[in-house]
Amino acid sequence: MAFFGGQDRGITPDDVHKFEQQLKQLGKKVDIKIYDDAGHAFENPNNKDGYRAADAADAQKRTVDFLAMALKK
Repeated sequence: MAFFGGQDRGITPDDVHKFEQQLKQLGKKVDIKIYDDAGHAFENPNNKDGYRAADAADAQKRTVDFLAMALKK
């Protein structure tokens, strides 16, 4: 599970897609979400220019849902 900002200049969406393909080729279960309008550190409320509350809330919900499912097993 990984979350990326589509506007991140350090880790571009092309890099994310390549990473995802490599993981899949290795037989790994992959859950990657790219938030198109978000930049780097979009989940950090201290990032005054880049914090995106709605995207951060979605990423947090996805994380909590994943952990709830994974820890049930």
